Amino acid sequence: MSSAQLVTAQQLEAMGILRKSTAYRMCKTGLPHYKVGTAKGGIRFRVDEVLSALRVPVRSAVGESVPQ
Repeated sequence: MSSAQLVTAQQLEAMGILRKSTAYRMCKTGLPHYKVGTAKGGIRFRVDEVLSALRVPVRSAVGESVPQ
């Protein structure tokens, strides 16, 4: 399967990348996704974009140093 191919949240879960529910929840907070078809058509993801989004470092808590 090509990383540029669109996959479902269920396929992301089967690949061990994200749980299906987590993928849908993260769509609301900026995870790259594509709406396919009509309102009930579904959401699809590009594996390379999801992996890239997951690699973004999280801001550290106040007072903690961030390793460079």
